[in-house]
This record gives sequence, structure tokens and C-alpha cells, in this order.
Amino acid sequence: MKMTTKNNLNRTLSDSVKSSIVLALLCFTGYALAETEDSQWEASGSLILTYQDINSNSIDDEFQSSADLFIVKQSESSGWTTHFEITTSSRNNAISGKLVEANADAGSALDKDNNGRLQLSEVYYQLGTENNQSWVFGLVDVSGFFEQSRIASDETTQFLGASFVGNPTIEYPDYTLGVVYEQPIENGITIRAALAGSNGISDNAERSYSQLLSVADSHKGAFAVTSVSWKSELWLLRTGGWINTADHTTVKGDKNNIENYGGYFLFGYKQNNHALNFRLGMANKEVSRAATFTSVAYQFEHHNTTLGLGMARSFLSSEEVNSLLGDVTQYEIYLRQKLSSKFFLTADFQIIDNSDFGVEDLTRDQSLEVWGIRTSYLFD
Repeated sequence: MKMTTKNNLNRTLSDSVKSSIVLALLCFTGYALAETEDSQWEASGSLILTYQDINSNSIDDEFQSSADLFIVKQSESSGWTTHFEITTSSRNNAISGKLVEANADAGSALDKDNNGRLQLSEVYYQLGTENNQSWVFGLVDVSGFFEQSRIASDETTQFLGASFVGNPTIEYPDYTLGVVYEQPIENGITIRAALAGSNGISDNAERSYSQLLSVADSHKGAFAVTSVSWKSELWLLRTGGWINTADHTTVKGDKNNIENYGGYFLFGYKQNNHALNFRLGMANKEVSRAATFTSVAYQFEHHNTTLGLGMARSFLSSEEVNSLLGDVTQYEIYLRQKLSSKFFLTADFQIIDNSDFGVEDLTRDQSLEVWGIRTSYLFD
């Protein structure tokens, strides 16, 4: 195993311990709320610890920890949801700093200096109507309403690689102000639509709430997405389109104030111990380096053991003028053991070819291997 400098390791462990203690206290508070009898309050959350190593002497191995706490106040037809989140700091020369695809759980709550912090990530009001419509207003994670798969969306217990958690061609804002509408129709068909700010918390330079609320800044715009889903006991089929009207510069660098837009498709199938997921995405090749994307994921469950296999490819825009760049390919296999109703242990192995299209010389034309161990504690 490659040696990490003592100072970096101590700093990483210190961040992990501090964050874990704070989040453990948050989780304990949430658990106490959830256990209160005859209460309208519910709480759920997770505490995740991950270690990853890599076959490159130029990239440091890494400890990461994160935790989430959801507190819900629910009535018969409406409710409030609050989501607190905390992560450890990101180091530029460590795995999550160099390989953007390697750990989808890393760096979700950072300040402008890439230091981990406790963050209020979501707070929204959900209202149900008499005709089964649902409205959500507030600070939301829009992707959570449109890109969920049964086996490939949860980085805390399923695939860890970003290419298997979501569709990278969709330019979702980070946690942002918005409204989401949902209308179920007959035969398992559901229509969804959302309108939100183009810039979420981490999309702004200062990663501050004041910038989040400054929705009228000249370079910002709106993000809109719609989808139609059909869901049965065995099948999940979803297709949709989106647009991000914030100012974009073209891949060639010759134009500004260009909008990004695209379409996507998701298919899932689950029967007995087997499950399959397929994703396809397309974006405006003028402004999106990831012009098209496809992935396939498979899951097999046997008692308390789960095996996951995934393969994904992001295709470089034909508008790219840098001939040194190329497509990104990612493979992942994980083996998860359920140790109790709330505790999981997962071994993970990834191969990432040409990470981030080879933007950095360090990853260009490289096939990098990443090994990982993840512990997950979940409560509700």
C-alpha cells in the first residue's frame, strides 16, 4: 500500500473524527425524535466512513466521512423536511480531489476553501392535494425527484462511483431554491416537473446562502426539468428533458451566454434476487463536454449479501478542440454485507479510464484502479 505523508494522514483522520462526532450527536438527536411516541416528528439519517486506495504514487489515498440527518414533521396532507449534512474536507491531491468520478459521497458539504462543514442542505414544504397532486417548495435537491433508480442512486449503500449514482449529462444545480410538481395518472404513470434556480449552494464561488438567495445575478438563470415515469412492481421506465439558462461558454470558447439543455432516459427491472438499471443521457454539445452518456448496472442479492456490477461511458463532445482529451470509462464492482438491520460493510473496486476526460495530465490516458472499504450506519 502506498504511504501517505504523516501530516496529511493525521489531518484527514482528524477531520474524519471531528465530523463523525458532530454527526453522531446529530444522528442521536434525530433518533431520539424518531422514537418519541405519538409524535408528528420523524427522523432518519446515515453515518458513512470510507477509505480508498489507488494504484498511483502521484495520488494520495484517502479517508472520507459524511453524515446526513433528515427531520420530518408530517401531517395528513402536508409536511416539512429539513436535511442537515456534514462531510470531511477534500484534499486536492487525494483521490476525490483528482478523480471526480471515484466517490460520489465526498465533498457534498464544503465551504469555499474545500473544508468540510455542517450544512443545512434542504428545507422544504410538501403539500398534497385532493386530486393526488403533490407540490414541493423550498431549498431542494431537484435530482432526487427525477433521477432515482432502485439500485443505482444511493452512494451510501450501493455504487460509490459518480457515474452510477446519477446521469452526468444533466446539469442539475446543487441544493437550490425551487418548486417541484407531481401528478400520478392511471396505470402507474407519473408526470413530474420542476423549476429552480440554476445555481445551488456549491455552484456559487463563495458557497454561501447569501449567494444562493441572489437569484437575480446577471450570470444566473433558471433550471427546468420534466419527466414521465411508468412504474410497476417489476419495471421502472422514465424519460424527460431539461434546460439550464445560466450563462455558459461554449466548449470551443468562442461564444458566451449559451444555454445548456438535453434529454435523458432511465430503465429499471427487478425480479426476485436480480435487478438491472440502464441510463442514457444527451446534452448540448456546444457547451457540455459530456455530450452523451450511457451506463448499465446489475445487482444480485442473496440473504444478507449484495453484489453490484456497473459499467459507464461519458462521450466527449465533438465540439472539443483539445485533441488530447477523450471519453471517460468507469467500471465498478462492490460486495456489501448486511451485518445488522442498520449496519453495512461494503468492499468496492473501480477502474477509471481517462478521468474527467483527461483534463489533468496526471489522469490523461490513464487506467486507474481504486480500492475501497465503506461502513454505513443507517437509522430511521
